[in-house]
Amino acid sequence: MNILLLYATYSSGTSMAAQTVSDTLTNHNHTVTIKLVEETDPSELAAYDTVILASPSWDYEGKEGQPHQHYVAFIKKLEGQTMPGKKFAVFGLGDSSYIHFCGAVDELEKFVNSLQGILVTPSLRIDGYFFDQDTNTQKLVSWADTLNTTLTK
Repeated sequence: MNILLLYATYSSGTSMAAQTVSDTLTNHNHTVTIKLVEETDPSELAAYDTVILASPSWDYEGKEGQPHQHYVAFIKKLEGQTMPGKKFAVFGLGDSSYIHFCGAVDELEKFVNSLQGILVTPSLRIDGYFFDQDTNTQKLVSWADTLNTTLTK
């Protein structure tokens, strides 16, 4: 399967997490293209069987629990468009000490819904990625394995 993994990052955590997911899916014989969301034209999504969206949660323009600012711009570019049936998956990094833990995941799920896309697996929320990187890497591998199983059914 041909997969696009779009990510945004502030402190490299989401980049590292995206690489883990990509490596896992590649080991399952998928072709994965990893791109920064700000370097992606929305028209590129059509060329892929599945799109994975990955973002940290942040306080953006005074609103806690928002996706990375580059995702906000990307989402605006796709306002009013639809991609009925397009397969999506979402994961995000956050900090459970905030009121809106991994709020970016919720926002990206709303985005997929607005596109009439399909979330093919439950979204993953990682708490404090750098505080327990080994455990969180295992969570990412497990999630990607589950995604693989869903995609190959």
